[in-house]
Amino acid sequence: MKDKTKIIIPKRSYYNGKEYQLDFENQVFRVNPDFLKKLQSHKPGTFGGFRKMTGSALGDIMLLTNFNSQFVAYARLCGFGMPILDDKYVRAGVILEPKILEKIEQSIGDKILRYPAEKYNYDYFKENQLFGGLPDGFWEKKRIIFEIKTANEKKFDQWNQYGVNVGYIKQAQLYAYLMGVKTFSIVACFLKEEDYIDPNSVDINKRIIKNWNMFVNEAQVKDDIETCTKWFNEYTASGISPKWNESIDQDLIKFLNCENFEQWENLYLKWVEEGKAVAKYEQ
Repeated sequence: MKDKTKIIIPKRSYYNGKEYQLDFENQVFRVNPDFLKKLQSHKPGTFGGFRKMTGSALGDIMLLTNFNSQFVAYARLCGFGMPILDDKYVRAGVILEPKILEKIEQSIGDKILRYPAEKYNYDYFKENQLFGGLPDGFWEKKRIIFEIKTANEKKFDQWNQYGVNVGYIKQAQLYAYLMGVKTFSIVACFLKEEDYIDPNSVDINKRIIKNWNMFVNEAQVKDDIETCTKWFNEYTASGISPKWNESIDQDLIKFLNCENFEQWENLYLKWVEEGKAVAKYEQ
């Protein structure tokens, strides 16, 4: 194995003072008028346009918890979102999701349809103008959508006592509704901390797996869609972001404040040094 040689700086294309302007007085960013026209001239979800809203964005848009941020959601819509600073949780989910789906198949004795990102270009709902994303699995016979989650085993009691994260519920419910399905199931595999180091070696048969079956609340999901659509239309028309929250948006503010690659490189290396970011290296 080669020695680690150089930290890879995550790519970004947009900078403060060019495609947008950070406004510290009003705690917003303003999309450059020419760039805004470019975004508006393309269909959402297509190259050059605003991103579509995925099920995972509902938590931020609807401010479901104190940690959700419309500022973050809007930055993502514009293509200005931050890279993932530490991908250990995402990586574990990506690696273990197929194994969890296989486990469900063994349990139900039937096949579950998958929606590979490459096949659907990360969007199963191409016909929907504003909402996109990929369901994790679909049991065609019983018409049930599966949403797969991985979580630290410390959260097991919390999930049992207080219920599943409402953002996860709204995500799965949205996808079920868009597919014309009335039932969805959130299936979580609870991991030990060391599992995140090497997810490939995790034997999920030795981990707690639990499912929460739910019915689509049609009135609620229609209200969610209406709320998010109104929000999308308002902010994509104005080009002015929602106000940021100093307590939860600090990293994104620093990221957006970079005016060129050199400033971004210095910020990222600082984050690596502080342990906030986990670097990848050229080999």
